[in-house]
Amino acid sequence: MGRNITRALIGLAALAFTALPVSGKTGPATTVKAPPVSLHITRAPGNAVRAEYRLARPARALHFAPHLDGYRARDWRTLASEFRWVRDGDDERIERIDGRPFTQLSLDIPVRYSALEKAYAPFSPFSDGGMLVYSGHFQTCPALPCKGTEPLAVTIDAEGETIGVGGRRSANRATFVSREEGTYVYIGGAEPVATAGFLAIVDPALQTSLRDHLLESLPQSMREFAAIYGELKITPELYVSLDPRPPSGTSLSSQGGTLPGQVFIHLYGDGWRKPINLGEVLWLDWFFAHEAAHFFQRAGTNDVIGPDSEAWIHEGGADAMAALALRDRGSAMSAYVDRRVAEARKACAAGLAQVALNTASRTGKFDLHYQCGMLIALAIDADLRRASSGARGLHDVNRRFFATVRAGTPWNGRSFLEAARHSGVSAPTLAAITAITSRKLADPGRQIDTMLQQAGVDTAAL
Repeated sequence: MGRNITRALIGLAALAFTALPVSGKTGPATTVKAPPVSLHITRAPGNAVRAEYRLARPARALHFAPHLDGYRARDWRTLASEFRWVRDGDDERIERIDGRPFTQLSLDIPVRYSALEKAYAPFSPFSDGGMLVYSGHFQTCPALPCKGTEPLAVTIDAEGETIGVGGRRSANRATFVSREEGTYVYIGGAEPVATAGFLAIVDPALQTSLRDHLLESLPQSMREFAAIYGELKITPELYVSLDPRPPSGTSLSSQGGTLPGQVFIHLYGDGWRKPINLGEVLWLDWFFAHEAAHFFQRAGTNDVIGPDSEAWIHEGGADAMAALALRDRGSAMSAYVDRRVAEARKACAAGLAQVALNTASRTGKFDLHYQCGMLIALAIDADLRRASSGARGLHDVNRRFFATVRAGTPWNGRSFLEAARHSGVSAPTLAAITAITSRKLADPGRQIDTMLQQAGVDTAAL
């Protein structure tokens, strides 16, 4: 996954959305405080949605974070010409041109796929007219400060269609509260397919052989990780959407990730309409194994996760878990895994020649957390397996680390390496990892190879 935002999961009780309270007539009357902002979304003609914000009190602006490289200003068209979008540092706001306060704002928004840098797509359309709508980009504040994670009461109306949100499906209308990172809401007519451990909605236009393969690939990774980390307590949802209007001559592309209770991938590009050999899309198996790993990371820590500055633990760790799971799925997949590791070794060395790993995320080189983090995790795995034939390597460290995080230890590099030390990782390997993760390296290629060789990884094969 190319930094396509992978996030939380532990169970329906902790999802990033909850059902709105329903008023009743039993018992004494109570006063329910109105949310500061609510949102009403309806399907509109011309493959669009209408979003209407309603404010409990007049405000001079609605604030949004982050600004998404200007996506909202480009696509969210107000029905009244007296409003304008204003960039405000890393965030943005919409306000009346005359500066007067308002209590209602209506926008028409086209439903089309937009690949945003370091952010989920606002919409993922399906070829049959269905769609995923990402609620997180709609979360807003009537006043500063605004993190973009504040709760937002949402109502969705889609006459004649099914709305899926929070593990529930309802006809025509749904209400929920979007909070924290938000969620994808399904609007459409497709019936989910029950597969091993999942409820799946896969685009009907996807080639049958690829569809069948995808419906097995993710559950297979889930079964393998469940055998090590224990069964999940929920049945996640899988969404695979296919761009209904791909530009002619474009190749195979995708973006996806995880959110609470969900794993999703949008396939776009004209290449998906042409006959595909499964051997050409082994990266999809890697994607699903990586996302499956995130489910177990988050479930293992009660949804506690560390900052982007130390994403090498969870993103690189998920890539390493994918590599370990996929190596035993035949010679073609094994060769693919070896190629991914070799490419990561090269990219990590080149990237660390420019920046330190602990500053990579804030200097626009977040992918180093995947590449270098995978090498670190595989070194840990090799070190432990070399010391003991019965060791489960990286998985032993993960389980120890997850347990300490659940007990209140911070999720950070120090805690992770302490779990590695207690699991039996050798002092030379730990010293090499500490150097790679904590400071600018004079000769990163040599130091990466030293780490791998000390751990027992055959670098000559990479």
